Amino acid sequence: MRPTRPLAPMVAAVLVLFLWWVVARNGGSGWVQVLGDIVFGALCIGILGPSLVLARTKVWVVDAPADCVAGRPVVLHLRCSTRLRVRPLVPPGDETFARPGNETGGTPVTLRPERRGVFDSVTLDIASAAPFGLQWWRRRVRVALPTPLHVAPRRGRPDAPSLRQSDEAGEVANRPHRSVGYPRGARPYRPGDNRRLMHWRATAHAGELMVRELERPMAQPLTVTVVLPADPEESERVAERALGTLALLFERGTEVLLATTETTGPVLAPVFDRRGAGRRLARAVARPGATPTVGAIEVTR
Repeated sequence: MRPTRPLAPMVAAVLVLFLWWVVARNGGSGWVQVLGDIVFGALCIGILGPSLVLARTKVWVVDAPADCVAGRPVVLHLRCSTRLRVRPLVPPGDETFARPGNETGGTPVTLRPERRGVFDSVTLDIASAAPFGLQWWRRRVRVALPTPLHVAPRRGRPDAPSLRQSDEAGEVANRPHRSVGYPRGARPYRPGDNRRLMHWRATAHAGELMVRELERPMAQPLTVTVVLPADPEESERVAERALGTLALLFERGTEVLLATTETTGPVLAPVFDRRGAGRRLARAVARPGATPTVGAIEVTR
């Protein structure tokens, strides 16, 4: 904890009032002594009281989303044991005032993440001037989130060269849509299924969401390999281009395997929609020994 203003004026004010209190106690009349006691006590409480309030303050997050996009606002709700001024630091956000006993689910706090990533907690700068508002004290706290917040990169321009026809493999990224084919039955809904294939009669009969299962051409999915550079700014640009490329493939109905590097090592797994791709790119990191500014996006069979 630390005061928001320089300590020199505070120490000087306390010293002057302390000298006045000593003089009043030794040579002043009774009402001067009482007045000196009240003023000196109120000043000490007003200057040092907020530090004691912050030391006993509790802050916790009651609700937070699981996904958002870099550069766009996202709102979480927190509660506290006393009135505070709250400013998010990591990820950054808007300053607001939180009040205890909020019956609407907590005080909304707006975050504005600047870059992609996964956040298990949020770092807040909390401040209080209770009880008299004479001096603000601030404290930096780290509050755990109910669920990890995945910040996906912005959607950038697709990597056009990676979508061209390959003369060696004879592969074209613009394949027939995966919903092309004749219906052959119904099956339970899985994340990533096209909503246009909902089978409402089978859903009413089975009591769960069902989709039409179609006969479709046999084709291997495309593998999109994303290699991020070590430089954070360039890594963000490559991730944006990668998301744009993946979104374009999803719109064309192409099945995709995404290969990235995470903190646990290389990961190769299918992605079915933009949300899943955003989560994978949020967790992606540069390979050990990666070049600072050179990244790559490769689309292969």
